[in-house]
Order: sequence, then C-alpha cells, then structure tokens
Amino acid sequence: MHGSTSDRRRLLDKLLRELVRSEAQAVEHAPREAKRIGETPPVDALRDVAAHALAMRPRFTQVLDGHGLAAGRGGISATLATLRQLVTERIHDSERAFRAALLDLRHGVDVVRVLREVARLEELFALIRWCDDWLIARRTLVARVEAQLGWFAERPAEPLPPPTPQAREDAPGEDPPAFLDGI
Repeated sequence: MHGSTSDRRRLLDKLLRELVRSEAQAVEHAPREAKRIGETPPVDALRDVAAHALAMRPRFTQVLDGHGLAAGRGGISATLATLRQLVTERIHDSERAFRAALLDLRHGVDVVRVLREVARLEELFALIRWCDDWLIARRTLVARVEAQLGWFAERPAEPLPPPTPQAREDAPGEDPPAFLDGI
C-alpha cells in the first residue's frame, strides 16, 4: 500500500524534529553573523527571521499539544546539526557564512511545505493553519534575507570589522579543541 498512514506518521515525526532544529538555527543565525560582520542590514534581516521564529513558537507548541504530537530533539540528526554549526562558526568568509545561513532558512521553508501536506493528509487542521500562517510570513522574511546578498557584492573591497572577542572563546595561543576531544 503506497503512502500508508504509519509511513506518513513517521514522516510527520521526522519533519517536526527537523522543524524544531531549523527554528533553533533561525534564532541562532543573527547573533552569530553579528559577531562576524557587525550590525549590518544582513544581520537585521536575520534578526527579523529570528523574531518570527520566537513569535511562532508558543503557538506551535500549543498546536502540537492539541494534536497529541511531540517534536523532541535528539539522536544522530541533532549531533550532526551541532557538528555542522561548529564547522560553520569557523568559516571566516562572511559572505559564505551568510549563504550557509540562508540555505538553512530555505531548508526550513521546504520542511514546512512538506509538513503542511502531511498535516493535510492526516487532517491535522490546526497544524495546517499554523503552516499556512508561518509560510506567508517566512517566505517574505527569507526573501529579505536573500536580497541582502547584494550587500556583500557591494562591499567586496571594504574590510569588514574584525569579529568581536566573543566570536572566539578559546584562549589566545591555545589550539581549539580537536573534534573528538570530548569523547
């Protein structure tokens, strides 16, 4: 049987976990990029996305509770997301780091689009409405972030401000911890 309910429920669970990770990343991008490039229009656009993520969080939690769904974070996907974040923080090219943030935001839009379709098939009406409201606002906000790519093109020769001291927490003269040191 193609597209069974149990397969859709597994997909729904996976998408909910991905969405929770994606929204956490959306909140984290603005402060990370502010450390890298200062208070600039690209950071302002990322802050607007973060504000939207935070504003939608309580309603999302309420929708999940109302439908008896859980969106726990954990497992190998969370570990890989953390690893990816650590690698991204080491990127010194601010334009490349900004594009990586933009890719994360686009991924979030894709996740919610698929989530909406699964919610429709499962008749999870509050989740459908949440997805619709989220998509209307987030697509506009992501378009604003995309528009900020031009900021980097306009300033290729201008030196960017140095990263703030918090951007690197390792003590001066010490090597950063190796990948497997904590294991």
